[in-house]
Amino acid sequence: MQNTVDHPAAGETLRNLTRTQEEALRAIAFFRRQRKVGRGWLVGNKRLSEKLVERLEKMELVEESFIRGEPVLQLTIVGQAIKAKLLQ
Repeated sequence: MQNTVDHPAAGETLRNLTRTQEEALRAIAFFRRQRKVGRGWLVGNKRLSEKLVERLEKMELVEESFIRGEPVLQLTIVGQAIKAKLLQ
């Protein structure tokens, strides 16, 4: 089984991320308190635009799911690998 930190797509994707995208990934990984606000998201104390979240979804770094009927953002396997590389 491959360790998520060594995911082959993580290194290339990490080099292509903007600072805003990196900060959004960190916030999604750290804050459990998330909710949709208007057309965007409130993740902890950060506001993420709908466009930013859509871009991260297209890059397959985050996905929207539902927990107890509430929408939440979660990191994918590649997103988790990138988060691990950001924290190194």
